[in-house]
Amino acid sequence: MEFSKLVGTRYSCKQYSERVPDEATIQSILEMARLAPTAKNLQEQHIYVARSAKSLKPSML
Repeated sequence: MEFSKLVGTRYSCKQYSERVPDEATIQSILEMARLAPTAKNLQEQHIYVARSAKSLKPSML
């Protein structure tokens, strides 16, 4: 796929599913994120796991 076509068809999704992944799936995703490269390991990572509907609601600042 050409980059221009890829950019034109991408989208962002901010709607969450009601499905709850099992603990093994969550741990697998977290491990992959931990191992992912981050620009010579100079970029800090922040990973959040939301486990309740309340934690998914945007906070009022």
